[in-house]
Amino acid sequence: MTTLNSKTLPAAIVLASLSLTAHAAFPPRPVPPPPPQPAPELNTLDASLANIIAAQGLTGVVAAAQTAPKITEPLAQLGMKLFFSKALGGEKSVACASCHHPALGGADGLSLPVGVNAIDANVIGPGRRAVQNEVDIPRNSPTVFNAGLAERALFWDGRVERITRTAANGETVTGVSTPDSGIGRIDPAVPNDLLDALARFPVTSTEEMRGTGFTTATNNQQIRTHIAERIGDYGALQGDLDTNDWLAEFRAAYNSAEPAETLITFDSIAMALGEYQHAMTFVDTNWHRYVRGDKQALSDAQKRGAISFFTPVNQGGAGCVACHSGERFTNEGFFNLAFPQMGIGKGENHEDLGRGHLTPQPRDQFAFKVPSLINVAVTAPYGHAGVYQNLDEVVRHYVNPPAAVDAFFARGGACSLRQFNRSATCDSLNTNSMENSEQALQLLGQSPFQPARLNREQQQDLVAFLQALTDNCVMQTACLRQFIPANTDSDPDNLRLNAVNRIGNPL
Repeated sequence: MTTLNSKTLPAAIVLASLSLTAHAAFPPRPVPPPPPQPAPELNTLDASLANIIAAQGLTGVVAAAQTAPKITEPLAQLGMKLFFSKALGGEKSVACASCHHPALGGADGLSLPVGVNAIDANVIGPGRRAVQNEVDIPRNSPTVFNAGLAERALFWDGRVERITRTAANGETVTGVSTPDSGIGRIDPAVPNDLLDALARFPVTSTEEMRGTGFTTATNNQQIRTHIAERIGDYGALQGDLDTNDWLAEFRAAYNSAEPAETLITFDSIAMALGEYQHAMTFVDTNWHRYVRGDKQALSDAQKRGAISFFTPVNQGGAGCVACHSGERFTNEGFFNLAFPQMGIGKGENHEDLGRGHLTPQPRDQFAFKVPSLINVAVTAPYGHAGVYQNLDEVVRHYVNPPAAVDAFFARGGACSLRQFNRSATCDSLNTNSMENSEQALQLLGQSPFQPARLNREQQQDLVAFLQALTDNCVMQTACLRQFIPANTDSDPDNLRLNAVNRIGNPL
């Protein structure tokens, strides 16, 4: 047997052996404990946020989202097929999804929408172009994501609004005010459901969905009746669709054997559309997970941004929570932030007064609905006219509105935007824009608004936090695909919007 000695052992083992021997002969001296280290920044940030969360009363749970219908439910499935059908457009060229597609954050990725005058009806998103570059819709397409969670109003100006009134007998009545009834008056033709009411109006807009269709209709209700007759294959529009299997779809969804004339009304169409949009409830964000206890859900930058978001301006923060409060990050009010005016507007001087077109109240001039910030990172461009193309630009506006407006026009105004920068007529969209923007800025200066004094790093942190408000399903193609009809799903009229981008790739 070979005798091992120091010459036959690896050096590392020899050194280890010598070390053990030395330690055995000479016990080590006590090692003093290391000096106390400052607590890592993570703990400091979490402690600050814990105080903020408690003060705000946040739970990380959007209560209303708990009762949202599942996309797999029959009525939501019917609503999805209707939402993607061009049969709801007067000329059979536009679907609801043309401007509100799940793959585009529930909107269209454009500053200003392109409706019936699209060059290619199937192209949506930034590649969608209008014939002769004509712009005839004045406001950016709002996302339909989480629209079902709204409690007060929908549309930029809140023209579909839930109100409470006292009846002649003294009874308190709650309902929805619409353009048909006039602001402040409950529309008796619609249920107390904002999404149901919402579904009744894009189809009546000549520029958005109606086009030159339904020539005999003289009011909104007649247009809706014609749509129901077309879908139901009865009345004046019987035979208007070359293929029509909608009756079977409605009977399955509503579990009814009623005839088309009774079952397929615009009320039942609006209900199904509303159910589908209610199903597009996306609130599973990293921020909400963090509030519920997952302290690893946010990065340090996002935590710093959150602290700034909830800290008042007079305490060195961004003060965003003044309007974007609660679990849904909105107080559902209307406010003038003086985002740049651009486009055709709603008035004779191309101005868009927002809520001011509906009420004479001074506070409503240039005021627009305060949107929820959940999923805001996927709904660019921003503002009532889509003038800011990313969140950095939005935050810079909050820091210095006059400078941000000046920078927008210094870049060329409308001509700087992705949608219009190749248009020879883009400058027509700047008509009176600077003057109108200056009016909005003057009113902003008279309001309680205080700009956030944030340095560049703080602005970046705030943007990082806003990105943490995105639902995890929205970020996953496989999850979001549930909300888009599959090729294997039935197509009741062969008029489904099979959306593609500019180069022809499916969305």
